[in-house]
Amino acid sequence: MVPRTEAVYLDDATLRTLSTEVLSSQPISSLCEEEKSLAKNVPTEDNAIIMRQTIFYAQGGGQPSDTGAIALVDQDPTFEVSLVRKTPDGRFLHFGKFLDAASSFVAGQQVVQRVDDSKRNYHSRLHTAGHIIGLAMQLLMPDKKKVKANHFPREASMEYEGLLYNEHKPVIQEKVDELVRLDLPIPISWLQGVAQVGDGEGAEEGRSHDGRTRIASIGGLDHNPCGGTHVARTSFVGSVTIRKISRQKGISRVSYDVFPGIEV
Repeated sequence: MVPRTEAVYLDDATLRTLSTEVLSSQPISSLCEEEKSLAKNVPTEDNAIIMRQTIFYAQGGGQPSDTGAIALVDQDPTFEVSLVRKTPDGRFLHFGKFLDAASSFVAGQQVVQRVDDSKRNYHSRLHTAGHIIGLAMQLLMPDKKKVKANHFPREASMEYEGLLYNEHKPVIQEKVDELVRLDLPIPISWLQGVAQVGDGEGAEEGRSHDGRTRIASIGGLDHNPCGGTHVARTSFVGSVTIRKISRQKGISRVSYDVFPGIEV
């Protein structure tokens, strides 16, 4: 049985390269059905690589996965990572394709992971912007309970119980702008045995196998369980724009984006 993968990015999200060991490499077609289901929209002729550690964020918690490349030590990249997913038992499947059909990895080889820097930064800014909106809502309308968050490009939004209207948009925007301007620090910490803190966004992705919970905070004003990646300070997010507020079945959606963005 291949052991669980150590998610190095949970402790240091600044890393963009990492040397580690290949534990398995196999075609997607040879995976079990549960693992194949994680490779949605990935060609079945592509491969799945599992390594001892990873700096690749695995899709979940409302945030898309990292992309990038894997290379043998001191060589050019030979594997292009298009999607990363985590299995229920903690193994990270790095889906993608070899750039040369003759290339392959075998268990025990040392490789170097390289995360796409611009895409990671953009996803981190989007995710952090969602937390900033969450804090703004907490300060402005503490009675509104958050029910869902989405930090995907072109889909980013925060959803709340109850009704919000267009007149709320400039009020929320003003508070978000203020929090960005304040350049508040966003420290990441671990707490032992925390079942629920704050709004619980991404709590499953941020819960370790030893019972700790990863906490993302903004300037000490909120503390949310979160397994996502973030920028170090609110000002690093750039410009956050509340695009629109929509309502359906008693739920209000606050859609947003960050600028400048990237083509993804």
